[in-house]
Amino acid sequence: MKRLGILALVLCLLGAFALPVLAFAEEGAPVTAAPEGGKAADAAIPEGFTPIASAADMEKLRQDPSGSFVLTQDIDMSGVDWVPAAFSGQLSGQGHTIYNLKVTRFGDAHADTLDGNAKVYDTIFAGLFSTLTGSVDGLNLRGLDIDVSSEQHCFAGALAGYIKGAVITNCTIKDARVSITPAIKPDDSGRKSCNSGVGGIAGFGSGTISGCTADTVLVFTDQCDPSLKVEEFLSGAVSCGNPTLESCDIIVDGYCSCNGYVHNGGLVGMYYVFDKSEAVGYINNTYIGGMITFYENNRDRRAYCKAYVGEMMNWPHITGCGESFTRNEIKDYSKVLLPEKCDAPAVTDSVVAGDCENWGYTTHTCSGCGRTWIDTFTPKVHVPSDWTVVSEPAGGVDGLRRKTCTNCGELLAEEAIPALKSVALDKAELALNYKDTAGLAAAVSPEDAVNRDLVWSSSNEDVATVDQEGNITATGRGEAVITCSSADGFASSSCSVSVDYTVGQWLIKILLFGWIWY
Repeated sequence: MKRLGILALVLCLLGAFALPVLAFAEEGAPVTAAPEGGKAADAAIPEGFTPIASAADMEKLRQDPSGSFVLTQDIDMSGVDWVPAAFSGQLSGQGHTIYNLKVTRFGDAHADTLDGNAKVYDTIFAGLFSTLTGSVDGLNLRGLDIDVSSEQHCFAGALAGYIKGAVITNCTIKDARVSITPAIKPDDSGRKSCNSGVGGIAGFGSGTISGCTADTVLVFTDQCDPSLKVEEFLSGAVSCGNPTLESCDIIVDGYCSCNGYVHNGGLVGMYYVFDKSEAVGYINNTYIGGMITFYENNRDRRAYCKAYVGEMMNWPHITGCGESFTRNEIKDYSKVLLPEKCDAPAVTDSVVAGDCENWGYTTHTCSGCGRTWIDTFTPKVHVPSDWTVVSEPAGGVDGLRRKTCTNCGELLAEEAIPALKSVALDKAELALNYKDTAGLAAAVSPEDAVNRDLVWSSSNEDVATVDQEGNITATGRGEAVITCSSADGFASSSCSVSVDYTVGQWLIKILLFGWIWY
C-alpha cells in the first residue's frame, strides 16, 4: 500500500510539471535572411581631387579656382550659358570629353597683353577658361563653339584666352570653332591701336604644351574703328607669346580679316617673350597642317604668315617639326573672310547616330558651295551585357562583377560583390531543461553580403540538436556547443548550451530506473 501511495504522488507531480514543458516546446526564433544585393564600386578619384561628373559640377572650377579636380565621365554642355572661368588649379580629364560647349561672352578676369612694340593693353579673355595659370591634362574638347565680340582689347583660345606658366598635357581639341570680333572705338586716352588674337589652344601667353592635338576653325574679324590699327594674332596653337610646344599635332583652318597688322602662324602668330624673367621656349617634334586665309588692309603692309611662327620677336629653337601648311593671302578687302562661302547658304542636315566606336553628330552641308561641318555631338552608344561574375566572394574577400558592351567588349561598369565577413549570435549561453526548445538569431556582416547561407551544427546531438533555422531542441542532460557558420566556413559564432532535468523529470527517472541510473 505504501508503494501505491508513493506512485500516486509521483504521477501528480509529473502532471504538474508536464504542462509548462509542453507549452514552451512550441516557441522558437528562426533566422531571417536579409535580401541579397550588389554595391557599385567607386570610380577611381585621385586623393585630394574633387570629382566633376556633370555640367552643374563644372561650376566647382569657378567656386574653387585653385583647387584640384578630376572628370569622372564625359560632360555634355548643351544649353549651358558658360562664362569663362579664371583657373589656377589642377584639372585632370582622365581622357574624358567636354562637348557641345558654347561661349558667347568673355570672362571677368583681366590681364595685361603686349604687342611687338611693348605697348601694354588691359585685356579680357574667352575660352573654356578666361585665364589659365595652373595645369590641365588628359582633357578632350569636342564641338566647342566660341563666338565673342568686344569693344575692349581681347584674346580667345579654345582652352584659354590667356595662359601664364600653364602646363597643358595630352589634351585634344577637335571639331572646334573659335571666332573673335574686336570692335574697339577711340577713347579719351588717345589710343591709336588695339590688341587682339585667337588661338587653337590659347590666345596669349606662356607655358608648356605637350602631347596635345588641336584641329580648329579660327575666325578673326576686325570691326574696329577705321582710325585704329589692329595688332592681330592668329595661330593653331598660341596666337602670341612664349610657349613651349612639344610633340603636338596641330591642324588649323584660319580666316583673318584685318585692317591693321597681321601676325599669323601655324603654331604661333608672334613669338614674343613678353615677360623678361622667362627664358625663351622651344618648339620640338610638332606638326602643323592646314591653311590660313587672310588679308591685311594696310598701306604699311607686313603680312606675316608662315607655317611655324608668323613673326619672331624672339627666336625659339624649332627642331624635328613637320608641316603641310598653306599661306593664302587675299588682296580683295571688300568681303569679310569666313568659312562660309555663300551669302545665302542652303543647308541640309543629316544626323549620324553614334555607335560603339564613334560619337554621333549632325552634318550640315551647303548645296551652294559644298561646305560641310559637324556639330551637336552625342556620346558613343554601347549595348550593355548582363552582369558577369569575374570572381565569387569567398573567405571574407569581396568578389567582382562587370558589365561590358555586347558589341565591342568595352568595360561599362564594375562593382564589388560583398562577401560575408562575420556572423554574430544573439546569445552566447543557454540553459535548457530536457525536451525544451529555443531559438537563436544570427546577424551577418556586412548586411549586403551576397552569399548569406548559414550552416548550423551541434557538438553533441545527444544533448542538443539544431535545425538549419537555428531552432534548438534539448535531447539529453549535459553540455553542447551550437555553432553557426558561413557556408564557406570563413566566419562563425557559437553558443554554449547546458541541459538538465526538471524536478518531475528527475522523479520519473528515479522511479523508473532508480538511483543507479543517476
